[in-house]
Amino acid sequence: MITKQFRFRSLLVISGLLFGTIGCMQDHRIGGPQAFAPVGAPFATDLKSPIGLADAAHGNTWVTEAGSGKENDGQVTLITASGKKYPVITGFVSKMSPENSPEGLNHLLYSDGKLYILHGVDDMLYIVDVSQFVPGVTKPIQASSLAGEDIGTFVKNAYPNAPDAKDSNPYNLTFGTDGDLFIVDAGANAVVRRAKNSKALSIYAVFPDVANPTSPMVGPPTIDAVPTGIVYDGSSFYVTTLVGFPFPGGLSKIYQIDASKTPAEPKVYKSGFSALTDIVFAPSGKLVVTEFGFSAAGGRIASGEDAGQSLLAPAITPVDIMLSSALADTYYVLYYGPGLIMKLAAQ
Repeated sequence: MITKQFRFRSLLVISGLLFGTIGCMQDHRIGGPQAFAPVGAPFATDLKSPIGLADAAHGNTWVTEAGSGKENDGQVTLITASGKKYPVITGFVSKMSPENSPEGLNHLLYSDGKLYILHGVDDMLYIVDVSQFVPGVTKPIQASSLAGEDIGTFVKNAYPNAPDAKDSNPYNLTFGTDGDLFIVDAGANAVVRRAKNSKALSIYAVFPDVANPTSPMVGPPTIDAVPTGIVYDGSSFYVTTLVGFPFPGGLSKIYQIDASKTPAEPKVYKSGFSALTDIVFAPSGKLVVTEFGFSAAGGRIASGEDAGQSLLAPAITPVDIMLSSALADTYYVLYYGPGLIMKLAAQ
């Protein structure tokens, strides 16, 4: 009975109260990375509630900005290797949640000249051809001109999160089996599969609630496991989760889903994390994750193989991490609170 806004968006608000507005090149660290170190000044600043990153090659980066929450100022931005920002798609719906947090655009994915963009208010998937976009030359596309695919209505009708209220919040995505698109829905606590050719939608996997460990109990007896990040290695999906109110530490998990099995069955891969928000593979095959942070210690970037191994801490409200295809041993991490992107060197 916890709405998508409260489950995830309020996490961002709570952290804001705690911290203020605070063939590709490879990472050659065998078995690593073992740690991260910031490279110079922030790669990009003054982003409006940024949520998602996608590699645009040649050192360029796509980013979604949810906006101010007060007007339709959500946008997709291209940031060049030199750090210059260019609006690509503007005018996306941006609303203020009941917890006073801007919401709208979520994560995005880039492939073969197209952006695959999720919107958590419209509950839509937008697919936009940006192959001809030239920074500083091409005029921004107006979001109102886009035709979206309705994810939310299907998810609510499928009702995978019963008996909670019907809900949808398409949040993150990756390509997987047969080139199909797999979307984690943070409202339904499920993975949605979109068939590549027919575009048909189906519920692929559902994440079970976890027992509320608080004593005396604060909140409901069970807590939603909200999926936030997803990656695919050719045989299995790995999905990060954060737990809902009262947001106890140590209960976030990484789930593994064997893509060869039907029906799909999420199994715990690693546990002991807190407020996981994203996941990425290092070229070594090891997983790297981001934790949003609920304590004075702040968020962090950690090994996805060992919850006890911090790679960078504190990290200010990290919500996305991306491996560069242009620079060896280089990652980009997106900080929601202060609205900036940091470039990190793997150690």
